[in-house]
Amino acid sequence: MHKSNFICCKGAKSRRFCKTYFVILSDFASSWQKFRNSILTLLLFIYVSQIKSQVLWQMNKDTVITFYYNDGDEFSDEKNLKEKWGSWYGWARSIYTNKEQQYYTDYQNHEVKNGALNLFVSKKNINARIIDQYGDNDSIKNGNRFYGVNKRNFKYTGGLITSKKQFLKGYFEIKFKAPKDKGLWSAFWLYGGSPNEEIDIMELKGERHNQTHVETHCGNCDMVRNVIGLKRSFGGWINLNGKLNEGFNIVSGLWEDNEVRYYLNGRCLAVSKVKFDKPKNLVANVALADNNGPFHPGPDTNVVNFSPLVIDYIRVWTKENKFAIKTILAEEGEKKYPIADVKSKHVEKMLYGKKSEHKNDGIFVSAFKNSAGFIEIYCNGLNKTDNCYIKLFDSSSKILFEGKIKTSEFKIPVIAAENCKLEIMYNNKKAERIF
Repeated sequence: MHKSNFICCKGAKSRRFCKTYFVILSDFASSWQKFRNSILTLLLFIYVSQIKSQVLWQMNKDTVITFYYNDGDEFSDEKNLKEKWGSWYGWARSIYTNKEQQYYTDYQNHEVKNGALNLFVSKKNINARIIDQYGDNDSIKNGNRFYGVNKRNFKYTGGLITSKKQFLKGYFEIKFKAPKDKGLWSAFWLYGGSPNEEIDIMELKGERHNQTHVETHCGNCDMVRNVIGLKRSFGGWINLNGKLNEGFNIVSGLWEDNEVRYYLNGRCLAVSKVKFDKPKNLVANVALADNNGPFHPGPDTNVVNFSPLVIDYIRVWTKENKFAIKTILAEEGEKKYPIADVKSKHVEKMLYGKKSEHKNDGIFVSAFKNSAGFIEIYCNGLNKTDNCYIKLFDSSSKILFEGKIKTSEFKIPVIAAENCKLEIMYNNKKAERIF
Protein backbone atom coordinates (compact mmCIF):
# COMPACT_ATOMS: atom_id res chain seq x y z
CA MET A 1 0.00 0.00 0.00
CA HIS A 2 3.06 2.28 -0.20
CA LYS A 3 2.84 3.21 3.44
CA SER A 4 5.00 5.98 4.96
CA ASN A 5 5.41 7.23 8.49
CA PHE A 6 4.02 10.64 9.41
CA ILE A 7 5.98 13.07 11.61
CA CYS A 8 4.25 15.67 13.72
CA CYS A 9 6.30 18.94 14.03
CA LYS A 10 5.73 20.86 17.29
CA GLY A 11 6.88 24.75 18.32
CA ALA A 12 25.31 -4.54 34.98
CA LYS A 13 24.42 -7.90 33.24
CA SER A 14 22.51 -10.59 35.15
CA ARG A 15 22.74 -14.31 34.79
CA ARG A 16 20.67 -17.22 35.94
CA PHE A 17 22.40 -20.29 37.37
CA CYS A 18 20.82 -23.69 37.54
CA LYS A 19 21.90 -26.10 40.27
CA THR A 20 21.33 -29.82 40.02
CA TYR A 21 21.35 -32.00 43.10
CA PHE A 22 21.91 -35.72 43.00
CA VAL A 23 20.39 -37.54 45.91
CA ILE A 24 20.80 -41.22 46.57
CA LEU A 25 17.49 -42.58 47.76
CA SER A 26 16.86 -45.88 49.39
CA ASP A 27 13.72 -46.45 47.36
CA PHE A 28 15.40 -45.57 44.04
CA ALA A 29 13.25 -48.01 42.05
CA SER A 30 10.04 -46.40 43.25
CA SER A 31 11.31 -42.90 42.48
CA TRP A 32 12.35 -43.92 39.00
CA GLN A 33 8.90 -45.39 38.37
CA LYS A 34 7.25 -42.09 39.38
CA PHE A 35 9.65 -40.14 37.19
CA ARG A 36 8.99 -42.38 34.19
CA ASN A 37 5.24 -42.08 34.65
CA SER A 38 5.55 -38.29 34.79
CA ILE A 39 7.52 -38.23 31.55
CA LEU A 40 4.99 -40.49 29.85
CA THR A 41 2.14 -38.28 31.05
CA LEU A 42 3.93 -35.18 29.72
CA LEU A 43 4.58 -36.80 26.34
CA LEU A 44 0.97 -37.94 26.12
CA PHE A 45 -0.21 -34.40 26.91
CA ILE A 46 2.04 -32.97 24.18
CA TYR A 47 0.80 -35.58 21.70
CA VAL A 48 -2.87 -35.00 22.50
CA SER A 49 -2.33 -31.22 22.35
CA GLN A 50 -0.88 -31.53 18.87
CA ILE A 51 -3.56 -33.81 17.48
CA LYS A 52 -6.33 -31.69 18.99
CA SER A 53 -4.82 -28.42 17.73
CA GLN A 54 -6.27 -27.11 14.51
CA VAL A 55 -3.83 -27.86 11.69
CA LEU A 56 -3.30 -27.07 8.03
CA TRP A 57 -1.15 -29.19 5.77
CA GLN A 58 0.87 -27.93 2.84
CA MET A 59 0.89 -31.15 0.82
CA ASN A 60 3.59 -30.70 -1.77
CA LYS A 61 4.66 -33.35 -4.24
CA ASP A 62 7.78 -34.10 -2.23
CA THR A 63 6.79 -33.40 1.39
CA VAL A 64 3.99 -32.60 3.84
CA ILE A 65 4.43 -29.52 6.06
CA THR A 66 2.19 -29.01 9.09
CA PHE A 67 0.98 -25.58 10.18
CA TYR A 68 -0.88 -24.85 13.42
CA TYR A 69 -3.73 -22.39 13.77
CA ASN A 70 -2.38 -19.25 15.44
CA ASP A 71 -5.11 -16.64 15.10
CA GLY A 72 -7.76 -15.24 12.83
CA ASP A 73 -11.44 -14.44 12.64
CA GLU A 74 -14.46 -16.18 11.10
CA PHE A 75 -16.44 -12.92 11.49
CA SER A 76 -19.40 -14.73 13.00
CA ASP A 77 -19.59 -12.51 16.08
CA GLU A 78 -19.47 -8.72 15.96
CA LYS A 79 -18.13 -8.36 19.51
CA ASN A 80 -14.87 -10.07 18.48
CA LEU A 81 -14.18 -7.27 16.01
CA LYS A 82 -13.17 -4.65 18.57
CA GLU A 83 -11.37 -7.21 20.72
CA LYS A 84 -9.12 -8.53 17.94
CA TRP A 85 -8.83 -5.65 15.47
CA GLY A 86 -8.04 -1.96 15.49
CA SER A 87 -9.93 0.31 13.09
CA TRP A 88 -7.05 2.61 12.07
CA TYR A 89 -3.29 2.37 11.81
CA GLY A 90 -2.69 3.89 15.25
CA TRP A 91 -0.38 6.48 13.73
CA ALA A 92 -2.68 7.88 11.03
CA ARG A 93 -6.31 7.82 9.82
CA SER A 94 -5.24 7.91 6.17
CA ILE A 95 -2.02 7.61 4.20
CA TYR A 96 -1.84 11.15 2.93
CA THR A 97 1.42 10.55 1.05
CA ASN A 98 -0.66 8.24 -1.16
CA LYS A 99 -3.21 11.05 -1.63
CA GLU A 100 -5.84 8.67 -0.30
CA GLN A 101 -9.20 10.38 0.05
CA GLN A 102 -10.80 8.38 2.87
CA TYR A 103 -10.79 8.84 6.65
CA TYR A 104 -10.72 5.54 8.56
CA THR A 105 -13.54 5.57 11.12
CA ASP A 106 -13.86 3.78 14.44
CA TYR A 107 -15.80 0.70 13.26
CA GLN A 108 -18.45 2.81 11.46
CA ASN A 109 -17.49 1.48 8.04
CA HIS A 110 -17.61 -2.10 9.27
CA GLU A 111 -20.59 -4.44 9.23
CA VAL A 112 -20.70 -8.08 10.36
CA LYS A 113 -23.60 -9.94 8.75
CA ASN A 114 -24.28 -13.41 7.38
CA GLY A 115 -21.01 -14.68 8.83
CA ALA A 116 -18.85 -12.17 6.97
CA LEU A 117 -17.28 -8.75 7.51
CA ASN A 118 -18.14 -5.93 5.11
CA LEU A 119 -15.59 -3.11 4.86
CA PHE A 120 -16.88 -0.21 2.81
CA VAL A 121 -16.33 3.37 1.69
CA SER A 122 -19.02 6.00 2.26
CA LYS A 123 -19.40 9.36 0.58
CA LYS A 124 -19.50 11.54 3.67
CA ASN A 125 -17.97 14.88 4.59
CA ILE A 126 -15.98 14.85 7.81
CA ASN A 127 -13.59 17.33 9.43
CA ALA A 128 -11.13 15.37 11.56
CA ARG A 129 -7.51 14.85 12.61
CA ILE A 130 -5.37 12.63 10.46
CA ILE A 131 -3.34 11.80 13.61
CA ASP A 132 -5.51 11.56 16.72
CA GLN A 133 -2.84 12.28 19.29
CA TYR A 134 -1.69 15.61 17.83
CA GLY A 135 -3.22 19.04 17.72
CA ASP A 136 -5.49 20.46 15.04
CA ASN A 137 -2.88 22.82 13.59
CA ASP A 138 0.20 20.61 13.88
CA SER A 139 2.06 20.17 10.60
CA ILE A 140 2.26 16.81 8.87
CA LYS A 141 5.61 16.13 7.22
CA ASN A 142 7.32 13.23 5.56
CA GLY A 143 11.01 14.11 5.40
CA ASN A 144 11.14 17.72 4.26
CA ARG A 145 7.82 17.59 2.42
CA PHE A 146 4.86 19.36 4.00
CA TYR A 147 1.44 17.66 3.74
CA GLY A 148 -0.74 20.25 5.41
CA VAL A 149 -2.09 20.61 8.92
CA ASN A 150 -3.37 17.76 11.02
CA LYS A 151 -7.09 18.56 11.01
CA ARG A 152 -8.60 18.62 7.55
CA ASN A 153 -11.68 17.93 5.46
CA PHE A 154 -12.38 14.46 4.05
CA LYS A 155 -15.09 13.73 1.50
CA TYR A 156 -15.14 10.00 2.17
CA THR A 157 -14.87 7.56 5.09
CA GLY A 158 -13.45 4.05 4.84
CA GLY A 159 -13.12 0.73 6.64
CA LEU A 160 -9.91 -0.89 7.89
CA ILE A 161 -8.94 -3.63 10.32
CA THR A 162 -5.43 -4.09 11.69
CA SER A 163 -4.53 -6.93 14.03
CA LYS A 164 -3.77 -6.01 17.63
CA LYS A 165 -1.45 -9.01 17.61
CA GLN A 166 1.80 -9.04 15.65
CA PHE A 167 3.07 -12.02 13.67
CA LEU A 168 6.51 -13.26 12.71
CA LYS A 169 6.38 -15.54 9.65
CA GLY A 170 3.59 -17.95 8.80
CA TYR A 171 0.79 -18.58 6.33
CA PHE A 172 -1.82 -15.83 6.04
CA GLU A 173 -5.08 -16.32 4.14
CA ILE A 174 -8.23 -14.34 3.40
CA LYS A 175 -11.43 -15.57 1.75
CA PHE A 176 -13.14 -12.57 0.20
CA LYS A 177 -15.25 -11.00 -2.52
CA ALA A 178 -13.71 -7.87 -4.02
CA PRO A 179 -15.51 -4.52 -4.42
CA LYS A 180 -16.28 -3.57 -8.01
CA ASP A 181 -16.42 0.24 -8.10
CA LYS A 182 -13.87 2.41 -9.85
CA GLY A 183 -11.31 4.02 -7.54
CA LEU A 184 -11.66 1.56 -4.67
CA TRP A 185 -8.23 0.33 -3.55
CA SER A 186 -8.61 -2.74 -1.33
CA ALA A 187 -5.73 -4.70 0.16
CA PHE A 188 -4.62 -7.55 2.43
CA TRP A 189 -1.09 -7.00 3.77
CA LEU A 190 1.45 -7.12 6.60
CA TYR A 191 3.10 -3.99 7.91
CA GLY A 192 5.77 -3.35 10.52
CA GLY A 193 9.45 -3.70 11.20
CA SER A 194 12.09 -1.08 10.61
CA PRO A 195 11.88 0.92 8.53
CA ASN A 196 8.41 0.54 7.00
CA GLU A 197 8.68 -3.11 5.95
CA GLU A 198 5.66 -4.33 4.08
CA ILE A 199 4.28 -7.47 2.44
CA ASP A 200 1.40 -6.70 0.07
CA ILE A 201 -0.25 -10.10 -0.31
CA MET A 202 -3.04 -8.53 -2.35
CA GLU A 203 -3.83 -5.09 -3.74
CA LEU A 204 -6.87 -4.57 -5.98
CA LYS A 205 -8.51 -1.75 -7.90
CA GLY A 206 -12.25 -1.81 -8.46
CA GLU A 207 -11.99 -1.06 -12.20
CA ARG A 208 -9.24 -3.67 -12.77
CA HIS A 209 -11.64 -6.59 -12.31
CA ASN A 210 -9.37 -9.37 -13.54
CA GLN A 211 -6.04 -8.41 -11.97
CA THR A 212 -4.30 -8.56 -8.59
CA HIS A 213 -1.14 -6.78 -7.48
CA VAL A 214 1.66 -8.15 -5.25
CA GLU A 215 4.61 -6.27 -3.79
CA THR A 216 7.15 -5.94 -0.99
CA HIS A 217 8.71 -2.81 0.51
CA CYS A 218 11.98 -3.05 2.36
CA GLY A 219 14.48 -0.46 1.17
CA ASN A 220 15.96 -2.18 -1.91
CA CYS A 221 16.36 -5.58 -0.28
CA ASP A 222 13.98 -7.18 -2.82
CA MET A 223 15.53 -6.23 -6.15
CA VAL A 224 14.74 -8.33 -9.24
CA ARG A 225 15.61 -8.01 -12.92
CA ASN A 226 12.92 -7.03 -15.40
CA VAL A 227 12.54 -8.33 -18.96
CA ILE A 228 15.46 -6.21 -20.26
CA GLY A 229 17.75 -7.07 -17.35
CA LEU A 230 17.43 -3.87 -15.33
CA LYS A 231 17.06 -4.09 -11.57
CA ARG A 232 13.89 -2.88 -9.88
CA SER A 233 12.04 -3.60 -6.65
CA PHE A 234 9.80 -6.66 -6.58
CA GLY A 235 6.14 -6.28 -7.46
CA GLY A 236 3.57 -5.96 -10.22
CA TRP A 237 0.14 -6.73 -11.62
CA ILE A 238 -0.92 -10.30 -12.42
CA ASN A 239 -3.61 -11.01 -15.02
CA LEU A 240 -6.39 -13.43 -14.07
CA ASN A 241 -8.84 -15.57 -16.01
CA GLY A 242 -11.82 -14.39 -13.98
CA LYS A 243 -13.13 -11.49 -11.91
CA LEU A 244 -12.50 -11.34 -8.16
CA ASN A 245 -15.67 -9.28 -7.64
CA GLU A 246 -18.03 -11.95 -9.00
CA GLY A 247 -17.53 -14.53 -6.26
CA PHE A 248 -15.38 -15.58 -3.30
CA ASN A 249 -11.72 -16.48 -3.68
CA ILE A 250 -8.80 -17.16 -1.36
CA VAL A 251 -5.63 -15.07 -1.48
CA SER A 252 -2.76 -16.08 0.78
CA GLY A 253 0.87 -15.37 1.55
CA LEU A 254 3.53 -17.72 2.90
CA TRP A 255 6.19 -15.74 4.78
CA GLU A 256 9.30 -17.83 5.46
CA ASP A 257 12.92 -17.16 6.41
CA ASN A 258 14.23 -16.01 3.03
CA GLU A 259 11.20 -15.58 0.81
CA VAL A 260 7.53 -14.71 0.55
CA ARG A 261 5.21 -16.72 -1.71
CA TYR A 262 1.92 -15.37 -3.00
CA TYR A 263 -1.06 -17.62 -3.77
CA LEU A 264 -4.49 -17.32 -5.37
CA ASN A 265 -6.81 -20.22 -4.56
CA GLY A 266 -3.83 -22.32 -3.50
CA ARG A 267 -1.79 -21.79 -6.66
CA CYS A 268 1.46 -19.85 -6.47
CA LEU A 269 1.47 -16.54 -8.34
CA ALA A 270 4.77 -15.00 -7.33
CA VAL A 271 7.89 -15.43 -5.20
CA SER A 272 9.82 -12.61 -3.55
CA LYS A 273 13.35 -13.50 -2.43
CA VAL A 274 13.40 -11.27 0.61
CA LYS A 275 14.37 -11.68 4.26
CA PHE A 276 12.03 -10.16 6.87
CA ASP A 277 12.78 -10.84 10.54
CA LYS A 278 10.63 -8.26 12.36
CA PRO A 279 7.05 -8.86 13.60
CA LYS A 280 4.25 -7.25 11.62
CA ASN A 281 0.57 -6.41 11.94
CA LEU A 282 -1.95 -7.92 9.57
CA VAL A 283 -4.20 -5.43 7.75
CA ALA A 284 -7.27 -5.55 5.50
CA ASN A 285 -8.74 -2.31 4.21
CA VAL A 286 -10.55 -0.38 1.51
CA ALA A 287 -8.93 2.92 0.52
CA LEU A 288 -10.01 5.44 -2.08
CA ALA A 289 -7.39 6.38 -4.66
CA ASP A 290 -6.88 9.83 -6.20
CA ASN A 291 -6.63 10.68 -9.89
CA ASN A 292 -3.12 12.04 -9.29
CA GLY A 293 -1.87 9.49 -6.78
CA PRO A 294 -0.66 5.87 -6.65
CA PHE A 295 -3.09 3.26 -7.97
CA HIS A 296 -5.03 5.97 -9.85
CA PRO A 297 -7.64 6.70 -11.03
CA GLY A 298 -9.97 7.86 -8.31
CA PRO A 299 -13.71 7.20 -8.09
CA ASP A 300 -16.62 8.40 -10.14
CA THR A 301 -17.67 11.43 -8.06
CA ASN A 302 -21.34 10.76 -8.84
CA VAL A 303 -21.28 7.40 -7.02
CA VAL A 304 -22.79 7.56 -3.52
CA ASN A 305 -23.10 3.87 -2.53
CA PHE A 306 -19.96 1.79 -3.06
CA SER A 307 -19.76 -1.99 -3.09
CA PRO A 308 -17.96 -3.48 -0.04
CA LEU A 309 -14.96 -5.71 0.44
CA VAL A 310 -16.67 -8.82 1.86
CA ILE A 311 -14.44 -11.02 4.07
CA ASP A 312 -15.64 -14.53 4.89
CA TYR A 313 -12.63 -15.28 7.10
CA ILE A 314 -9.00 -14.45 7.86
CA ARG A 315 -6.78 -17.26 9.20
CA VAL A 316 -3.17 -17.23 10.37
CA TRP A 317 -1.10 -20.41 10.62
CA THR A 318 2.46 -20.96 11.87
CA LYS A 319 4.83 -23.91 11.89
CA GLU A 320 5.37 -23.63 15.65
CA ASN A 321 2.90 -25.32 17.98
CA LYS A 322 3.93 -23.35 21.07
CA PHE A 323 0.69 -21.41 21.40
CA ALA A 324 -2.42 -22.30 23.34
CA ILE A 325 -4.71 -24.82 21.68
CA LYS A 326 -7.01 -22.97 19.31
CA THR A 327 -9.76 -24.64 17.32
CA ILE A 328 -12.03 -23.19 14.66
CA LEU A 329 -15.56 -24.49 15.10
CA ALA A 330 -17.54 -24.21 11.90
CA GLU A 331 -21.21 -23.56 12.52
CA GLU A 332 -23.53 -25.91 10.64
CA GLY A 333 -25.45 -24.09 7.95
CA GLU A 334 -24.26 -20.66 9.09
CA LYS A 335 -22.72 -19.55 5.82
CA LYS A 336 -21.74 -21.07 2.54
CA TYR A 337 -19.78 -18.93 0.12
CA PRO A 338 -18.49 -21.28 -2.61
CA ILE A 339 -15.08 -20.62 -4.13
CA ALA A 340 -15.17 -19.06 -7.60
CA ASP A 341 -11.68 -20.49 -8.20
CA VAL A 342 -10.18 -17.70 -10.30
CA LYS A 343 -6.70 -18.54 -11.61
CA SER A 344 -3.78 -16.61 -13.04
CA LYS A 345 -3.97 -16.20 -16.81
CA HIS A 346 -0.23 -16.56 -17.27
CA VAL A 347 2.83 -16.16 -15.10
CA GLU A 348 5.42 -13.43 -15.46
CA LYS A 349 8.95 -14.73 -14.92
CA MET A 350 10.04 -11.65 -12.96
CA LEU A 351 7.32 -12.33 -10.37
CA TYR A 352 6.88 -16.09 -10.62
CA GLY A 353 10.56 -16.95 -10.79
CA LYS A 354 11.98 -20.04 -12.44
CA LYS A 355 9.59 -22.90 -13.15
CA SER A 356 12.00 -25.24 -11.38
CA GLU A 357 11.11 -23.46 -8.12
CA HIS A 358 7.54 -24.69 -8.50
CA LYS A 359 8.01 -28.29 -9.62
CA ASN A 360 6.97 -29.62 -6.20
CA ASP A 361 4.07 -27.20 -5.58
CA GLY A 362 0.98 -28.90 -4.22
CA ILE A 363 -2.14 -28.02 -2.25
CA PHE A 364 -3.18 -26.65 1.16
CA VAL A 365 -5.61 -28.74 3.21
CA SER A 366 -7.32 -28.12 6.54
CA ALA A 367 -10.27 -29.82 8.23
CA PHE A 368 -12.81 -28.59 10.80
CA LYS A 369 -15.49 -30.33 12.82
CA ASN A 370 -18.71 -28.32 12.67
CA SER A 371 -21.28 -27.88 15.42
CA ALA A 372 -23.38 -30.75 14.07
CA GLY A 373 -20.45 -33.19 14.22
CA PHE A 374 -19.57 -33.32 10.52
CA ILE A 375 -16.01 -32.76 9.30
CA GLU A 376 -15.60 -30.02 6.69
CA ILE A 377 -12.47 -30.14 4.53
CA TYR A 378 -10.91 -27.10 2.86
CA CYS A 379 -8.72 -28.16 -0.06
CA ASN A 380 -7.06 -25.16 -1.65
CA GLY A 381 -5.17 -25.53 -4.92
CA LEU A 382 -6.68 -28.66 -6.48
CA ASN A 383 -6.44 -29.04 -10.23
CA LYS A 384 -8.87 -31.18 -12.21
CA THR A 385 -6.21 -33.85 -12.73
CA ASP A 386 -5.13 -34.01 -9.06
CA ASN A 387 -5.79 -37.09 -6.97
CA CYS A 388 -6.70 -36.33 -3.37
CA TYR A 389 -8.35 -39.11 -1.37
CA ILE A 390 -9.81 -39.11 2.14
CA LYS A 391 -10.68 -41.81 4.67
CA LEU A 392 -12.45 -41.44 8.00
CA PHE A 393 -11.90 -44.13 10.64
CA ASP A 394 -13.64 -44.64 13.98
CA SER A 395 -11.66 -45.25 17.18
CA SER A 396 -11.42 -48.98 16.36
CA SER A 397 -9.96 -48.24 12.89
CA LYS A 398 -13.16 -49.16 11.07
CA ILE A 399 -13.62 -47.12 7.87
CA LEU A 400 -16.63 -44.83 8.17
CA PHE A 401 -16.16 -43.05 4.84
CA GLU A 402 -13.78 -42.95 1.91
CA GLY A 403 -13.79 -40.97 -1.29
CA LYS A 404 -12.05 -38.50 -3.58
CA ILE A 405 -12.03 -34.74 -3.02
CA LYS A 406 -13.09 -32.91 -6.17
CA THR A 407 -14.06 -29.49 -4.78
CA SER A 408 -12.29 -26.89 -2.67
CA GLU A 409 -14.78 -27.26 0.22
CA PHE A 410 -16.17 -30.69 1.06
CA LYS A 411 -18.27 -32.03 3.95
CA ILE A 412 -17.95 -35.70 4.88
CA PRO A 413 -21.54 -37.02 5.06
CA VAL A 414 -20.92 -39.01 8.25
CA ILE A 415 -21.03 -37.69 11.82
CA ALA A 416 -17.54 -37.93 13.28
CA ALA A 417 -17.48 -39.54 16.72
CA GLU A 418 -14.89 -38.77 19.39
CA ASN A 419 -11.35 -39.90 18.58
CA CYS A 420 -12.10 -40.65 14.94
CA LYS A 421 -9.16 -40.32 12.53
CA LEU A 422 -9.09 -38.45 9.22
CA GLU A 423 -6.55 -39.56 6.64
CA ILE A 424 -5.77 -37.54 3.50
CA MET A 425 -3.67 -38.85 0.60
CA TYR A 426 -2.21 -36.61 -2.11
CA ASN A 427 0.39 -37.81 -4.63
CA ASN A 428 1.32 -40.70 -2.33
CA LYS A 429 1.83 -38.30 0.59
CA LYS A 430 -0.28 -38.79 3.71
CA ALA A 431 -1.57 -36.45 6.40
CA GLU A 432 -3.78 -37.50 9.31
CA ARG A 433 -5.52 -35.99 12.29
CA ILE A 434 -7.55 -37.33 15.22
CA PHE A 435 -10.75 -35.47 16.11
